[in-house]
Amino acid sequence: MVACNPAALRLAEHEHDELQGQPVEALLSVPNRPGWESEAGSALLERGYWEGELWLRRPRAAAVALLVSWVLLRDSAGQPLNTVLFAKDLSEKLEAQRRIEQLAYTDPLTGLPNRLLLGERVAHAICVAQRSGERFALLFLDLDRFKSINDSLGHMFGDRVLVEIAARLQRCLRQTDTLARLGGDEFVVHLHGADREAAARAAQRLIAAVAHPVTIDQMQFTLSASIGIAMYPDDGASLDELIQSADTAMYQVKERGKGHYRFYQPQMNADLLQRVQMDHAMREGLQRDEFVLHFQPRIDLRQRAVPACEALLRWQRPGHGLVMPGTFIGVAEETGLIADLGHWVLRRAVAQAAQWRSAGRPLQVAVNVSALQFARPQFVQDVAEALRDSGLPAHLLELELTESILIRDAEEALAKLQALAQLGVELSLDDFGTGYSSLTYLKRFPLHRLKIDRSFIAAMPEDEVDAAIVAAIVQMGHALRMEVVAEGVERAEQLQRLQALGCDHCQGFLFERALPPQALADWLDQRAAELEPRCEADHP
Repeated sequence: MVACNPAALRLAEHEHDELQGQPVEALLSVPNRPGWESEAGSALLERGYWEGELWLRRPRAAAVALLVSWVLLRDSAGQPLNTVLFAKDLSEKLEAQRRIEQLAYTDPLTGLPNRLLLGERVAHAICVAQRSGERFALLFLDLDRFKSINDSLGHMFGDRVLVEIAARLQRCLRQTDTLARLGGDEFVVHLHGADREAAARAAQRLIAAVAHPVTIDQMQFTLSASIGIAMYPDDGASLDELIQSADTAMYQVKERGKGHYRFYQPQMNADLLQRVQMDHAMREGLQRDEFVLHFQPRIDLRQRAVPACEALLRWQRPGHGLVMPGTFIGVAEETGLIADLGHWVLRRAVAQAAQWRSAGRPLQVAVNVSALQFARPQFVQDVAEALRDSGLPAHLLELELTESILIRDAEEALAKLQALAQLGVELSLDDFGTGYSSLTYLKRFPLHRLKIDRSFIAAMPEDEVDAAIVAAIVQMGHALRMEVVAEGVERAEQLQRLQALGCDHCQGFLFERALPPQALADWLDQRAAELEPRCEADHP
C-alpha cells in the first residue's frame, strides 16, 4: 500500500502511516477462498483489472464487506507501474439482504421461523433420516378459543399474547428443535431425533407452558392448547404430509374437549374423508329432495288423545336406504349445513301440518331448532313466512329449543322468543335436565312446555334418583304453568310411573315410532276411538 484517501482511512479505522507499506492481504481477504491474491494478480496482468467482493479487517470493529474494482496502471513502456483499488462499502446492501432474508424466512410478529424455513429444515432432517434411519416428530399446536381474545380485546392485544406464547413455547424446546408459526394461532414444532415417548413429553411441556396464566396490562387470563403429533416416516414422507397428519390429529383433540394431545392414526383420515364425502352428499341430497320427515305422535295422558307430533328428519340416501339422523346430524352441525336442513324441516313440517288441517285432522307439529339456525338474524321472519305461505295457524307449530341456545346470548334469545310468542307459536325446552337447568331462564322466557330428557325416563322404574328428578321436573313445570312432556317412553312401567307423577304428555315406542305422514294419518284413524299402547314385543 502506497496511499489511501481519507474515506478509506475512516473505513479502515487506521492512520495513513499505519497502512503505508502494508501488503494488501494484511487487511483484505475473501472468506473460504484461499489463493484469491494470486487469482487477482493474474487477472490484473492479463486484463488490467479485477473485480470482486473483499472483506476489510478492522482493529476495533467487525469486518466490513467491500465491492472492489482493482485496476493496473502501466508506464509508457507498458510495464506495470502500480495499481489503484476502488472500494465501495456494502454494509447497507448486506443489511438489506439480511433483512429481506429475515422477512422471507421468519414470522414478522414473533420472529420465529415461517413455513419456508421450516420446510428447509424438515427437508434436511428427512435427508439425514433417510441415510441414518433416524425418526423425528412434527407437532401441530393450535391455541384453544384464541378467537375470543381477538374479538373481545382486539387484534393488537392478541398479537401481544401470541408473542408471549411463542416465547414460552421456545423455552420448552432444545436448540436442535424448530418452532415455526404458520399464521394466526397455529404453531408447528419439528422435534429432532424424537421417538413417540419424547414427542409425548414435549407435547406435555408445551401444553403446560400455554396453560400457565397470562398477564398483560394487569389483565390475567388462561389459555389452553390442542396438539396433534405426526411421526416420520410412519405418518408422512414430506412436510406437507406430516403437517396434514398432525393437523388431523389436532382436530380430533378439538372434538374431544381440547387442551391435550393426540398421535395421528390412519383411521383419522378415513373418518375425515368420510365426513367430507357425507357433507357433499347431504348438500346434493338437499338439492335432490332426498330428505324426508317422519312424525312421532305425542300422547296427552289426561285426555288420552294425540294432540301433537314431533317432526324427525330422515335421509333416503341412494344406495344406503333410510339413514337415521344420528349418522349425519353431527356432520351437518360441524359444517354448518344444519341451518339449511333446519330451514327445510321447518317449511316441510309446517306444510304437512297445514295439509292435515285441511283434511280435517288438526295436529300440532313440533320442530327441533338448532343453535346455528336460531342464531340467524332472519329466523323469526323464516318462521312467519313458513306459516304465512302454508296458511297454518301459529298455535299448531311448536319449536323445540335446547338450553344451550337460550344461554348463549340470553338477551337476544329472549327478544326472539318474545317475537315468536307474539306470532302465536308455542315453545318448548328440549332435553331438560341435561344442561344448566337454570330456573332464571325458565322464569324469563315465554315457554309452554318442558321436555324431560329420555336418559331420566329410561331407568326411572328402577332408579329412585332418576324418579325423584322426574318428579321434581314435573312439579316445577306445573308450578311455572308449563306442561311437561316425557320422551323415550318404551315400557308400561314407565308410563304408569309418569301418570302417577302427573306428567302431561309422553312419546316413545310404547305408543308408536316415528312414521311417514300417511302412515301416521292411518295410525290416527285406527286409534280414533281409543288409544292403545303398543306391546314391547312390537318395538322396532
